[in-house]
Amino acid sequence: MEILNEYWEIARTFLDTWGVSYELAGVIVLLAVWLLLYILRGLRFFRFLMRWYQRIIVVAGLIALGFWLFYVGREHQIFLDNKALNDYKPLEQVNVSINGGEPEELMARDRGMKKSVGPEFELKAEILDEKGEVVNTITRTVKIGCSKDIMISLPMLAGGAEDFVLPSPR
Repeated sequence: MEILNEYWEIARTFLDTWGVSYELAGVIVLLAVWLLLYILRGLRFFRFLMRWYQRIIVVAGLIALGFWLFYVGREHQIFLDNKALNDYKPLEQVNVSINGGEPEELMARDRGMKKSVGPEFELKAEILDEKGEVVNTITRTVKIGCSKDIMISLPMLAGGAEDFVLPSPR
């Protein structure tokens, strides 16, 4: 086992030195094994290995495609929170839209909910004054990842905090 760790460290050093991503290195290794089995296909045992290798690659590819489609197509609930938190006071009035959709108007101490599909979305918050005129517009791209629900603190967003994305209130 120790020898495998040494080979792994040598391979990582080589990849990092040449700037090759681990994904590309994995594809290169898969193609190299396939090429070796293809060259040796004249022997009966290697024909057997080649068939099973191809089947395993196809099944692994289908599983990877399924995970990727799940990641890209997942629907997320985004809770918009306009309540006081720590040193940040609630905004009097704010219009929030997700991915250029219909804006939702939130008053002080309100909470709204929007839905978004995909691993990231564009958040646009228009902060309004007492007369209803736009004072400030904030646009951010938020990466959700695999979590199902998130909560965005609008007072923290308007205050310039970097960690305005909070865990779900559920």
